[in-house]
Amino acid sequence: MAEWGRDPAPGKLKGCFIKPVPGASVPAPKPTPAPTPAPAPKPTPAPTAGKPRVLLVDDDMGVGADVTGALREALKSNAASGGAFVWNVQSQGAPPLSEMQKADIVIWASGEQYQNTITSGDQNTLRQYLSGGGRLLVTGQDIGYDIGESDFYRSVLKTRLVADSSGTPKFVTSGAFGNTAFTLNAAGSAQNQVYPDVIADLGGSATVASWGSANANAGTISAQSIKVDPNRSRAAQKQQDPRGLVEQIAGRIIGTALGQIFGNSGQQASQPARGGRVSAQSAGENAGAIVANDAGRYRTVNMGFGLEGLTPGSRNILVKTSFDWLMR
Repeated sequence: MAEWGRDPAPGKLKGCFIKPVPGASVPAPKPTPAPTPAPAPKPTPAPTAGKPRVLLVDDDMGVGADVTGALREALKSNAASGGAFVWNVQSQGAPPLSEMQKADIVIWASGEQYQNTITSGDQNTLRQYLSGGGRLLVTGQDIGYDIGESDFYRSVLKTRLVADSSGTPKFVTSGAFGNTAFTLNAAGSAQNQVYPDVIADLGGSATVASWGSANANAGTISAQSIKVDPNRSRAAQKQQDPRGLVEQIAGRIIGTALGQIFGNSGQQASQPARGGRVSAQSAGENAGAIVANDAGRYRTVNMGFGLEGLTPGSRNILVKTSFDWLMR
């Protein structure tokens, strides 16, 4: 112990440290085994080629053409792999915010509904979704007719309802949506478009498709249905309650038009019925078919017609164009 100094605790059992002999080799300490690495977590799959996750809200309520069946292929082709989902309002009730928040784009399709297309409750849920940075595509021939005077339609979608029906099945895109001509009710489509809405941009939005020709104004619109309406209740309401920036029709003309539709025997006429004419002071409004709104935090595309009214090829082109713009 002398070599290590004074014994601090005489008579006590102590550990002994062996001083190596000069020139002797010192055995290397055994290495501490390295811990087994934890398995790397599986990466979260990214959207295929940057395509979005989409949620189709089928709000046709089982009336007329099935929008899910009509839109399925176009949505799947332009959505991320495995990223296209559907919520059926008729069987599942109103879609909750939690389901919308899983999607990059929500598509709200009302089909042939002309009442309760997007209820006030649904509008509130959509407001919350959009305030979080959501993207919304609205498609339906009577959404403007139904909620065109609502704050949601005018302040969120930034759209003005000009007339209830375009009087023509043809529209042409422009601006951010390119320059492509489309026709509703062609062979291969659902052929269910009767009253496509004439809409205009409002408060900073943009008209990106117009009825008849690119950048047409409302003075060119006859505001009449583009085919005979097979739904007698809807036809009667349209004649009695024309909406948009149109002049009211005199009762005599209403009666004549209803007679043309139903006839004395209740049979439909072979010609479409008029629904009014755009008022002179509104003739300069855009005769829009699609309005796009870039609100900064969110984006919306509002179509005054149902996508099911296009052929599969045309539908796919327009869905891709809309998704590309919404995801910018």
